[in-house]
Order: sequence, then C-alpha cells, then structure tokens
Amino acid sequence: MSVLPERTDATTRDPGEGWSRYGWLLPAVWLVFLGYTVAAVLSAGLGAAGVAAGLALVALFAAVYLAAFVVLGGPMCGRLRFAHWNWVGLGAMVAIILAQSALIGVAATFMAPFVIAYACYLLPRAGAWWVGIVTMTGCLAALLASGQMGRYGFMLIILAGVFIVNMTQASLMAADNRNQLMARDLAIVSERERVARDVHDGLGHTLTVVALKAELADRILDTDPARAHAELGELRALLREALGEVRSTVGGLRANDLTTQARALELALRGAGIEVVSEGDPGDVDPALQVPLGWVLREAGTNVLRHSRAARCTLRFRRGALSVEDDGVGVGSSAAGHGRQGMAERVAEAGGALEVSEMPGGGTRVAVSW
Repeated sequence: MSVLPERTDATTRDPGEGWSRYGWLLPAVWLVFLGYTVAAVLSAGLGAAGVAAGLALVALFAAVYLAAFVVLGGPMCGRLRFAHWNWVGLGAMVAIILAQSALIGVAATFMAPFVIAYACYLLPRAGAWWVGIVTMTGCLAALLASGQMGRYGFMLIILAGVFIVNMTQASLMAADNRNQLMARDLAIVSERERVARDVHDGLGHTLTVVALKAELADRILDTDPARAHAELGELRALLREALGEVRSTVGGLRANDLTTQARALELALRGAGIEVVSEGDPGDVDPALQVPLGWVLREAGTNVLRHSRAARCTLRFRRGALSVEDDGVGVGSSAAGHGRQGMAERVAEAGGALEVSEMPGGGTRVAVSW
C-alpha cells in the first residue's frame, strides 16, 4: 500500500509544494480498499441506524487518514512543523477501528492496513516499527479470541506484506533524501571553493596592484604631482575593475581573456618598475586554454609583484604553453601557498601540467604545458 511519491528535499523546496496540488491523490487511491469494510457494514445486519453509524465511521476514518497526508505530513513528507499531530491522527484512527469493531466485530481488521501505511510514512522509524508490530499482534489476538482465524486469517498476511513493502519503500526514500542532502552539501562546498579561489586569484591580484600604485603615488606626490595624479587615475580605474570582479565572481560569470590579462599584467609590472619582455602573441594560444592560462598568468604575475623583488620579467606564449620568468629571489624552500595550489588545480582540471622551479641564475619560472 505505497502512498507517497518520491520525497521532496525539504531544505531546498517548499515541503508542501507537491502535496498542495496533487499529492492527496496518491493516498486517496488506496481508500478504495475501504470498500471491504463498507461491504462488511452492509452485510452485518445492523439495521438502518447501525449501517449509518458504520458508514459514518468509515467516512471519518478516510477523512483522518487523507487529511494527515495532505495537511499535516511528517518526516517522510518533509513537513516537521506539524509532525507531532500525526500521533493524534493515529490515535483517532485506532479509536475509529475500535468503534467499528463494536459494530462489525473482527471485520474491522480490514481497516488495519491503513494504520500501518500511515505509520510507515508519517511517523519516525521507531514509531513505525512499534505501530506495525502492535497492530499485527493486536489483530492476531482479536482473531484468536473471536475464533475467526479461519475466516480472517489472511489479513495477517496482508498486514505483514503492507508493513514490509511500505517500510522498505520508506527506507529507500529516506536514503534517497540523505543522498540528495549530501549532493547538495558537496555542491555548496565546491561552490565555496570556487568563489574563494576566484577571489584570491582575481581580486587579490587587482588589490595588490592597487596597493603598489597607492604607495607609488604617495612617494612621488611632492616630487612629481603630474605623475602622481596619473597614478591616482589608474588607481580609480583599478578599483572600479575590482568592484566588477567581485560582482562577476559572485555570479560565476567572469570571463578571463588571456590577452586582456597579459596587457593588464604588463601595465602593472611596468608601473611597479619591473621591465617586461613579452614573447609570442597571447591571442595565438589555443582558445580552449585561454581561461586556465589567464588564471595562471594572473596568479604568477601577482607573485612577481608581491614576492619576487624582481627587476625583469619575461612572458612567453605558445599555442599550448605559457611561461612566466623573473630574476627575483626565487621560491627557495617556501611551501606552496593558496595561489600556487589554485594554479595547479586549474591546470589539472584542463588536463595540463604546471611546473614552478628556480631559474639557473636566480629567480622563478612558472611554466604550463599541454
């Protein structure tokens, strides 16, 4: 008696979204099996008043059962706010069955499978087990006490089957929900890492250049006001670029054109007093490699500006390779930081190889090849 669709993840969607439209149809379909109870009421010789009472109890039972799925919900529906009322609904269903048994006797066990299905989906696992075992035990005791085991004994098989099928399906749905939550958490972690890497590689580079230009403008403000004014103008432009980078990083939409990065790096290096030699055309690099190489160039240039104390930097571009060489202090024995790790990850994702090494005459060489 499977009554629920695939569970909705309550943490990412409105828990009542599906139920508010069509979810009530699924448990409602199984109410057709209350026809056995209706037939038992009609054939019990109760008289008009007894038949009316019996049919009213069947209608009330169906209303409580259906309302619990549609209005209240529970752990398997993703609705936890009103889940405690499900125990009240269960108690009402049991009370109705007991009242019905006073009219039609053990034939009221035809309603017991709905109690088990109710418990499997709307109660916690422990509660469902408890309700299932107690219901089957109670029905067995009633049949033995009434001597109707031969006539209604098949209900025990039905109850066991309903319990096994619904508990299995509910467990599978719970496992699927856990998998969805894990997938969501992994996606969140991956997105956080992407944003952190983009902020470090992109915004960190721009702010480094901003700091250098601010220091330069401060040093030459008294001796060369015209150049200081020009540096401040470039500083404003860089800050506007940084703002755009923040917005595009958050949206994950930022393009990282290699040619643009090369020009920006040359401007930044020359502004910091570092001689720049460029060999090859960034536009000739394989288009499929433009984005990862752009990030590598940006990060390598940031390291030259921030750490190298170099006087000269050489940029070499080929279709499937890139290298950035400086004559500074070199990497020495320093451990790889977040920047180098970010470069390695981006290059590896694109199927390339990254090498960071000491130059023979001093300095650092960052090379990427495919």
